[in-house]
Amino acid sequence: MKFSGNRLRIAAGLFLVALFGGCGAHDLPERPTGNQGVPAVRATVMRPERKTLVRTIELPGRAEAVEVAPLYSKVTGYVVKISVDIGDAIQGPRESQPGSALCELLVPELTEELAQKAATVAQTRAEVLQSDAGVQVAEAAVRSAAARVQEAQASVSREESRFARWQSEFQRVVQLVESGAMTKKVADETRAELDAADAGRKEVAARIASVEALQQEAAAGLEKAKADAVAVRARLAVAEADERRSAAMLQYTTIRAPFDGVVVHREVHTGHLVQAGGANGHKPLLTVMRTDPIRVVVDIPEIDAVRVVPGTKVELRMPSMPGQTFAGTVTRTGWSLDAMSRTLAAEVDVPNPEGRWRPGTYVQVKLTVAELPGVFALPKAAIVTQEKLNYCYAVDSDGVIRRLPIELGLQAGTEFEVRSGLTGDEQVITLNASSFREGQVVEIAPPAK
Repeated sequence: MKFSGNRLRIAAGLFLVALFGGCGAHDLPERPTGNQGVPAVRATVMRPERKTLVRTIELPGRAEAVEVAPLYSKVTGYVVKISVDIGDAIQGPRESQPGSALCELLVPELTEELAQKAATVAQTRAEVLQSDAGVQVAEAAVRSAAARVQEAQASVSREESRFARWQSEFQRVVQLVESGAMTKKVADETRAELDAADAGRKEVAARIASVEALQQEAAAGLEKAKADAVAVRARLAVAEADERRSAAMLQYTTIRAPFDGVVVHREVHTGHLVQAGGANGHKPLLTVMRTDPIRVVVDIPEIDAVRVVPGTKVELRMPSMPGQTFAGTVTRTGWSLDAMSRTLAAEVDVPNPEGRWRPGTYVQVKLTVAELPGVFALPKAAIVTQEKLNYCYAVDSDGVIRRLPIELGLQAGTEFEVRSGLTGDEQVITLNASSFREGQVVEIAPPAK
């Protein structure tokens, strides 16, 4: 059926009359003016409560060996035995016991040098005995000279008494000869006895001088013998030190484990000529690691570096052990931040007796960098920042929004610590606060069921 244009317009008019015919002008809604009659916007609010705010961060870390030792040879020699290979466990020193032998070298010249040093020590010890005997001989000579001096000194009194006697007798005889009581012959005989006594006295004096000189010579000999003994003992000490050094160098022909761990790299085989100290850029013969405990290293960003100290709680997870979490604490930090990355190196020691943690493994580290009990906290959506100042919006008893300046502290996830600006009695808008404005009238949304 086809309709002309006029017919269509008539039909549309009849439809409108039927639709609004029963409505008068007084039935239409009034256009509001101002805020009167405008339905209030709903706002989700909460009263701030004190709670424990915990800030955690998750960072990538890496597992490292607590100790790594590349082992070189101290001496040049030929490898005669390799006792370990990669993956083998090794045992370090135990009290007086050395670490397990890993590699042995052949250095014949060191063996011969040790034998030579030992022979020198034996020869010098014999010289020490000889020098000690010389000291004893010199001491005996000193004692003998002292006895001869005492003997000579004892005869002095006798000879002096004899000389005094004959001197007195000669004087008496001379007087008698002058008085004619005795002949001159008796005086001559007395004179001869006096001269003999005087000669004996002089002989004793000369003998005393001689034995005193011998005594001094013996004393000098004793001092020389003692000095020789000291020198010989010094040579013995040098010889023994040389022997110990040769013995120590010979011990370097066996490369031993420095600690309990595992061999992770090997670059040597039987028959190799190895150079002392890895000369000419040679690689280490063996590389060993100590893996119990294992060391987890994590770099802390500057914003949280000051809060991470030894004892900070951590949780560790590894992709190689899904579903397992390991609790621990920070063992140590580098204290100073890296100048390039502005991060703080922190380390966590993890017991690893079974060797499940391996150096080089990627580790996810969750750190509890701060825990503040009894503080006000607001979600991030409740905070508005304007011109570097922070605010929140609270709804008063009349349903009007008031802007409250607040001071923020620690951020924990999507929540911020509020250090000041709240009393706990406010009804703070917690959802999409930036879409509201101060003075706006709102309706508080009922709590979700």
